[in-house]
Amino acid sequence: MRVVLKYIFLTFLWAQMLFAGEYADAFLLASHYPQVQSLGYSAVAVKVVSGHALNNPAGFATTNGFPHLSLVYQDFQGLSTNLGLEAKYRLSDTYALGVTVVHSSVNDLFSRPNLSGLTPGDRRDSVLTLGDTPSSLIKYREDAVFISMARELEFEINLGWKFFKIPCRMPIGISAKYIDKVLVENRGLGFGIDIGSQLFFSLAGMTKVLRNTEFGLGMSLSDILNSPVYWTTKHQDAIKRSLVIGFSITQELPKYDSQLTLSTSIQDRYSGVGQYGIGVSIKDVIFLRGGHDGYTPSLGLGIGLKKFIIDYSFSQHELANMQKIGINYHF
Repeated sequence: MRVVLKYIFLTFLWAQMLFAGEYADAFLLASHYPQVQSLGYSAVAVKVVSGHALNNPAGFATTNGFPHLSLVYQDFQGLSTNLGLEAKYRLSDTYALGVTVVHSSVNDLFSRPNLSGLTPGDRRDSVLTLGDTPSSLIKYREDAVFISMARELEFEINLGWKFFKIPCRMPIGISAKYIDKVLVENRGLGFGIDIGSQLFFSLAGMTKVLRNTEFGLGMSLSDILNSPVYWTTKHQDAIKRSLVIGFSITQELPKYDSQLTLSTSIQDRYSGVGQYGIGVSIKDVIFLRGGHDGYTPSLGLGIGLKKFIIDYSFSQHELANMQKIGINYHF
């Protein structure tokens, strides 16, 4: 049964790619880190712990605690696996460096047998018995490496003495990425550039009611040059430019030593589809998250243990459940 599911999975993947008119970065899109996934992928304007290269490269400049190392493992109900490693290092008081490595693969997928000349019943039985017979395997993997640079700008908007000043922080970042794909016996290499920015500001000068409230805006523009992928078959694909914009509100709750964050985003990749998320941080020890990506809900849990933060996320898809676990360490 698992073999049949994997055939359906790969067929579904190809259908999505053909519908988009390209051999797209489908596996990279599924490689987001647990915190981002659990917020329904609505975190482009949120200060997340890890997964910045895929969410918003500007985030490399906002995280406290450098150096920082994150490791993520994902299981898509036995259909595919994903590993991610991300490291952050502050080069100076101004700039931060990020390195991200992602590996995705579909395991134990048998090649299709020669079914010509068989009756419909025999064809069905041949597919169902693939797992019990020696057969060659179809290779599918997708690897990517991101090198990112980010910095944070601080300034204030002065509305005049009759009004108030708005303190602002604006992280900006850029990533260069290298993509290496293998499908059966064909290999594709791609290169791309992503950019992103965030803006966090407070309106506490307008009213004391907002003194513990921070607003956030975020923008991420992926594959700004329509990243080309060159195949050994002499075929060339392009990962099309994609824009994501979002908004967040973070409310500090000093009485309970907690923090509440609401987030939303939209992207031009999926017209008319919005993402939403909510996160609660309790004493920087327990992190509860939930979200909806426009198609399916997701949930997440984080546990802070001194220098460690362990994240878990879960979402249910048409074919199977997706679970991710991540370990973040601040040196």
